[in-house]
Amino acid sequence: MISQQSFSQNSEGRSFFKNNYYPDYPVVLLRENFFGNPVYFIEGEKVSAREVRAYMEIMPGDANDFSQTHTKALTGTGVLLTGQAVVLGALGYAYDNRNRLNNQIVLNWFVATTAGGVGGAIGRSMNRQGVRKINGLIDNHNYLIRQEDLNKPYLKMDFRSNFLGEKIDIYDGPNLLSKDRIDLYKETYPEFAEYYRKSQRNQNWSLAIGILDLASTFVFVGYILSPQIQSSAPSNLLLPLTIASFGTTISGGIFRRAARNQTRMALMKFNFGEEFREP
Repeated sequence: MISQQSFSQNSEGRSFFKNNYYPDYPVVLLRENFFGNPVYFIEGEKVSAREVRAYMEIMPGDANDFSQTHTKALTGTGVLLTGQAVVLGALGYAYDNRNRLNNQIVLNWFVATTAGGVGGAIGRSMNRQGVRKINGLIDNHNYLIRQEDLNKPYLKMDFRSNFLGEKIDIYDGPNLLSKDRIDLYKETYPEFAEYYRKSQRNQNWSLAIGILDLASTFVFVGYILSPQIQSSAPSNLLLPLTIASFGTTISGGIFRRAARNQTRMALMKFNFGEEFREP
């Protein structure tokens, strides 16, 4: 465990710890990289999870939760990528045998694809739960060290899966903000509006891809359950359906991740104004 004192001594160029006076602590920005892993920034510079934990030692319980959850999120990503690798391997297997598809080849492909999909779903769930909890811990930490300086509501975000992808919610304390309230803040705080509009565009793209993914899933399941799969010459739809399903999964994740990152930027601009430095 890294103590606050040793951390402040070892961090070059930073003098945030002054007699444990909270306003001297920096606010932390959480972002997600391409793989969905949590990445942290302080004053526009990328920092390690160990550094963030050291700042969070003002609440030891939260610091421990943060470290454990960060590890869980990374582990989930590893499981997710392994599952996706299995799906890609199954796709390559089917492609190599595209000119001689038979029931056994399709069965092998189906088993591998299903196993990879289940593994990927488990990993994705671990990662999402981890990032969601880290998001809350950092929101609470930033509020704790700046609560005396706030002169307007302190907004937080949460995200949850739905039938067509994901929904991002904005809260003022325990209260979910209405669309009218968010629109009012967009009119009052231009920088908040700029990033929030970017987030909304990405959410709209995510929704469109979610609809496409759902449609491709129905076609995919219909194909698997159809009598065609039992014939001696399985349909050539096998490869296009697999590619479409994999593509919508990847692209949907990209837009959802971008939406979450843009929402975090919007809230940091709203909550901390000029103090917040962009990465």
